[in-house]
Amino acid sequence: MADPGLQAAAEHPGLRRLGILPLRVVPGRGNLAIWAFAVACALTQLAVAASLSATAYRVPLAAALILSLLQAAAIVLALFAPVWATVLALISGSALSGLAVAGPDQPWPVAASTIVAYALVWIGVALRARWWLPVTGWAFSVLLAIMIATEAQGDVGSGPVVADLIVFAAVTLVAAAIGAGIRNWSLLRVQLRAERAATAAELARREAVQDKARIARELHDVVAHGMSAIQVRAASARYRMPDLPADAAAEFDEVAATARSAMKEMRVILGLLRDEEGEADHAPQPGLDDLPALLARANDLAPVTESGSWQLTAAEQSNPLLGLTAYRVVQEGLSNVARHAPGAETEIAWTETPAERGIRIRNAAPTRAIAPRADGGGHGLRGMRERVEAMGGTVAAAVTGDGGYVLQVRIPREEQA
Repeated sequence: MADPGLQAAAEHPGLRRLGILPLRVVPGRGNLAIWAFAVACALTQLAVAASLSATAYRVPLAAALILSLLQAAAIVLALFAPVWATVLALISGSALSGLAVAGPDQPWPVAASTIVAYALVWIGVALRARWWLPVTGWAFSVLLAIMIATEAQGDVGSGPVVADLIVFAAVTLVAAAIGAGIRNWSLLRVQLRAERAATAAELARREAVQDKARIARELHDVVAHGMSAIQVRAASARYRMPDLPADAAAEFDEVAATARSAMKEMRVILGLLRDEEGEADHAPQPGLDDLPALLARANDLAPVTESGSWQLTAAEQSNPLLGLTAYRVVQEGLSNVARHAPGAETEIAWTETPAERGIRIRNAAPTRAIAPRADGGGHGLRGMRERVEAMGGTVAAAVTGDGGYVLQVRIPREEQA
């Protein structure tokens, strides 16, 4: 867990070597409140401890004033110099206990004012330093008090002395635990805020990536396929219509060249958008019911035959992802045939077994010259793999022996309950 106090001290190595931390304990107006409370406690401690030590415990007045002043200073120093505060608290507290004259009417060897001073110091030290410093200071203070009680002579019985030591040890230990608890709670809040900010930034980044992936997919599925159809029709016009006038043929060639240039730019944009992968967007768009219209448009360019069918269960019929994936697979397959094998006969076979469903798109070799294409490969096969693999399926593509091409897609069937 990061420690803001130590991080701030690391920026001032000279002060850190002297054990001095930045004056800001907590951010905001709470810092001023903590300092005001510490100063008020120090002034109160100075007045009470000096008078009580000089009158009730018969400590010489000068010593009582100096040692009480050191105790008060330790309370304030704990907020920015915890090591020095620990040392001052041990010296002043032990000295006051050693100089105090034991009596039957006052707590001894640790006076009530000294117990309060120690408690305030350990709270401040625990707020600014790691737990081991206040615990070590507390252990030394208890040990010194026991040594003073063992060696000093007085008319106080062992019972009151033991009771005073127990109260002193318990109160100061609880104070150190309270300070450490407040510090850990503050650090946890800082860490929680940092993690929330990081989570919000990550969510924003993921949403941006998802939007980019969705835009890339839809640009390819909608715009790229449309531009491809325009390019293929324009480029093949002079072959499909031999009697086309020369000026009209030139116009079609210009349209095809413009479409090829647009497709090249589109692939660059798709490449940029796909730099960071996002989760697949499975929003239902076209489905199996839209395939007849797609096949009808493809038949305008080359013969397309269809065999087999899928028998969908109720669950599969209600799953739009299956229909969308099948539609995009067929769309991409027919688009590739139009680009790479214009005029070739194409066969679409729908197969199914108890374990999987399949789509096989096979085309013969092209029957006429292939029109020039934009440089570089497209993203169609990649997008198809993304869709199919998201459903646990596989995509395989290969060249056939007769110069054609075959695309095989396998999608596992949903397990029946």
